[in-house]
Amino acid sequence: MIFFPAAGVFLLVWLWAVMRSADAGIPLVIAVVPFGMFAAVAIGGLSLLLANLLAALTIGVLILRRLSAKEVQTSLHIPVAGFFFIAFALYSVFSAFVLVRIFQGQFLVFPMNVTYKSTQVSVFFPSTMLPLQPSKSNIAQSFYILLSCGFFLATVFVMRRKGTRIVEAGLSWGAGLNVFLGFMDYLGMDALLSFVRTADYTLANEQTVAGIARIIGGFAEASVFGAASAAFAGYFIMSFLIGRRAWDAALGLGNLIVAVVALSSTAFLGLGIAAILILLHARTFLSGTMSRTAGHLFVIGGAGMMIAICVLFLVSPAMDMASDLFDRLILSKQGTLSGLERAAWARAGIDAFYNSWGLGAGVGSLRGSGLASVLLGSVGLPGTIAFLGVVYFSIFRPIKTNDAEIFRTYYASRVCALIILATMFISATVPDPSLLLSGIAAVAVVSRENAAQRWVDHVGKPTRVWISFNA
Repeated sequence: MIFFPAAGVFLLVWLWAVMRSADAGIPLVIAVVPFGMFAAVAIGGLSLLLANLLAALTIGVLILRRLSAKEVQTSLHIPVAGFFFIAFALYSVFSAFVLVRIFQGQFLVFPMNVTYKSTQVSVFFPSTMLPLQPSKSNIAQSFYILLSCGFFLATVFVMRRKGTRIVEAGLSWGAGLNVFLGFMDYLGMDALLSFVRTADYTLANEQTVAGIARIIGGFAEASVFGAASAAFAGYFIMSFLIGRRAWDAALGLGNLIVAVVALSSTAFLGLGIAAILILLHARTFLSGTMSRTAGHLFVIGGAGMMIAICVLFLVSPAMDMASDLFDRLILSKQGTLSGLERAAWARAGIDAFYNSWGLGAGVGSLRGSGLASVLLGSVGLPGTIAFLGVVYFSIFRPIKTNDAEIFRTYYASRVCALIILATMFISATVPDPSLLLSGIAAVAVVSRENAAQRWVDHVGKPTRVWISFNA
């Protein structure tokens, strides 16, 4: 086992925070999500990221507090989304330890640990396929999914006591840190960033598009950094449009800029989805929550930005550059080596779904491309249905409330979660929902619960459905 000394600083910060309040571990976990390549511990060739380590420690502390004599008499209420999340996690573990052995050797997959020791399936890319077999990736991916599930439930329980602002504080710190790491990378501070790039991932920090350097921030590659930046941008821009808080505008704009500079097709997709979602949710910030002056400033500012962009295109070669980038990142993406390789991964995931009779080949058994192929290939139809249940009961059900704060947190988290899901739909290689999506989904769930409670107090009719467990 290898422990990276730089992680000790964050462990001391975590320890100081949880000694004051065990709940403080939740926002701290979300705040360090931008350290997407910061491994705290390496065990048997597997890197445990800092955010995952802090999440596991935080969940452990919250469980210990739950088991204490002082709180043993209280009751826990698991939301419907949590029930589906638990079902998804349990089936994932079942698939990783049972299904992979049932279907072992019956068909070929692209393994999680990329290897070039077998026969290439194409002359256009180096990835090779191997017969399905158990590996340490089954254990690692099962752990990550269980951790995401536990973090979702822990975040829900903490926010019921402390409110959604405790998680928003973590989101603010995380969004600011993401921008800071992006600008450090843009300025070429690789020597300093090496202290937080300790995971044994392939580091893609020297890639260029049309001669322009891409940035990866604290992550291993531009696509992951761009997707996270687009998600942060979506949350805080939506939050600003509803709540009109200056800090939200700064965080949203900063993450928008670094998402663009990442020069990733995933980032541009995320930003495009963010723009569409914000327009589709226009009634939430144009109907009753935005003043006449703010509305005028919004329209004038948008028009001024469009005019500036048009002038820039007319007086500089920006149009040709933008056209070249759009062609390379979007139009010609499928014809690139990366595009061909990912298409093969996606087909292999769908083939695994059919070859396993719809049950899945097991979490961690294969590398897919895109959320659909990853879910169907890994956890089959049962796991995919459970995952969709989490999504539906977290962010798709409408709310009724006159509370501006609840309104803001719900719709900001909804937009953010949909952006994450959209980027996962084209770029995900594993079925782990991630800590960021789990935390955002928890914000949406608690916001809806708060809205339902206010509605019950107002009209006297219960609208919530809970599954209850007593300690």
